[in-house]
Amino acid sequence: MVLLNKEASAKIFQEKNQKHKRNIIDLHRLHVPEAESHFKEAVEAARERRKLSLLVIVGKGIHSNGGIPKIKPTIYALGERLGMIVNVDPRNDGCLVVNFK
Repeated sequence: MVLLNKEASAKIFQEKNQKHKRNIIDLHRLHVPEAESHFKEAVEAARERRKLSLLVIVGKGIHSNGGIPKIKPTIYALGERLGMIVNVDPRNDGCLVVNFK
């Protein structure tokens, strides 16, 4: 079951992100641990390509229990723990702008 969940997560991530530019990742609708893992991988890949920032689609929590976002605060805190500057996108509060120092 764990393996099937991991495969499903990878497929969802791939389908949601194939249309985005390399400095944009969509974590919307993933489970929190999956989102964290994909975020870390995306940060590493962006740094290897010498990108200065990453736009992270996290959603607004509309589909979460009680309408409370789970991915957004987790990725925000993780980015800060990793030494990045994280801000909510002023054009869309379901997105985070992550700037590398």
